[in-house]
Amino acid sequence: MERNADDTFGATGNVGSSNVGSSNLGSSGGSMGAGMAGNSQPSGGLDYNGASTTPSTGSTTSNVAETADQLKATAQDKFHQLRDKTRNLQSTLADRLDQGAEKLRQKGQTGTLAGATGDGSTAMATDERTKMQDSVARGMEKSADWLRNGDLKGDIERQVRDNPGRTLLVALGVGYLLGKAFRGPNR
Repeated sequence: MERNADDTFGATGNVGSSNVGSSNLGSSGGSMGAGMAGNSQPSGGLDYNGASTTPSTGSTTSNVAETADQLKATAQDKFHQLRDKTRNLQSTLADRLDQGAEKLRQKGQTGTLAGATGDGSTAMATDERTKMQDSVARGMEKSADWLRNGDLKGDIERQVRDNPGRTLLVALGVGYLLGKAFRGPNR
């Protein structure tokens, strides 16, 4: 090693007057120059080669942007999947309503009651029953058409806004019936 002008080995400049690239020794009040401290890293974020040790904000920002873009794409995919499933469910439900209405009509046309009396009371009960089945079947068909062609989201939002109490009761009833249906007869 060479001696410098101020008789120190490996350090450049005056030991007591330079703060650049030096670390404070605390209570002694002095400072040591870079290269004399051994393994301690100098203050100021510079390593011995002069390269900055602070992370680059450009790469961090691009990583955050890439992650945000990936999350956005994933959320959009999930939304599209949910929308497709909702449309499929609406279509399936509409088809089932149509099938149920058709079965009701067929049952009303072919259904006869045994044990008819001479005064015609059974004929009147059958006629009322047929009218009732036809009315239910029409309602099921209207519901199926509404599911296929209506604005489901807008209609539900309007219903909740206009009649929140009734909507809550209907939702509770539907939830109860669905719970019963999915549990099955064993429970």
